[in-house]
Amino acid sequence: MPPILLHIYGPIAIHSFGFMIVIGLLITLYLLHKDKQLKKVISDEQLANIFQISFFSGIIGGRVWFLITNPEILDNWKNCFTVWQGGLSILGAIIAGIIFLSAYLHYAKLPVLQILDRIALYMPLLQSISRLGCFFAGCCFGKATNLPWGIVYNHYDSLAPLGIALHPTQIYSSLFLAVSFIILLIFDTYYRYKQSGQIVTLYIMLISLDRFFIDFFRGDQQFFSGHEIFNNLAIQQVLAIFLFTTAFIMMLFISMYKKTNESI
Repeated sequence: MPPILLHIYGPIAIHSFGFMIVIGLLITLYLLHKDKQLKKVISDEQLANIFQISFFSGIIGGRVWFLITNPEILDNWKNCFTVWQGGLSILGAIIAGIIFLSAYLHYAKLPVLQILDRIALYMPLLQSISRLGCFFAGCCFGKATNLPWGIVYNHYDSLAPLGIALHPTQIYSSLFLAVSFIILLIFDTYYRYKQSGQIVTLYIMLISLDRFFIDFFRGDQQFFSGHEIFNNLAIQQVLAIFLFTTAFIMMLFISMYKKTNESI
């Protein structure tokens, strides 16, 4: 699939990156709409509100964190808004989404952790599909490699370096996220002693692991050099460590919480 599927007029075009995100969003929205446990506590209208808040806050948070960690883009203010060309930090999107969505759920007097659990259950699937969009666009590309499964980009619209065999880090991440989705499904289906908040914390731990390990193979990251603590780590990996640690502590706290607080 080429980076640009269809030129419409001037700079307006259908990009494979955005196309895959839309596919992932539609599938996720369908699964949330069919989720019987979620339908017990929210209406279709509230689900629509949740979807809109998650979508827009995710884009804003993902773009803001991407710009913070890639300040060279700020040389041209127009680049701040070219989301369709790639440049969304998934960790920034998740943080913003959780913050704004939690605020809305609290304002609407809805069970925050229980609803976040149901949403988090399907998020790895959305991310897995979206990573395929990254693969087609050439963003989030890997380091050069001699491995037989290295991918070579030749399309002039690609965001990756051309003519060089690269680690298909987008595929690595997509597969990891697909496995994460299966893990969450198994946990939700077979773990009998679930507490509210355990699925969303497990989700954060899994996606943090994805970002931490995949980044070692990525060629578009700047790594700390000579730093006493974070030497040879990228700033996204440092954020992933922070998120994993926070989620792990929350998981322990929730698991040890004796009061009955079962997930919906």
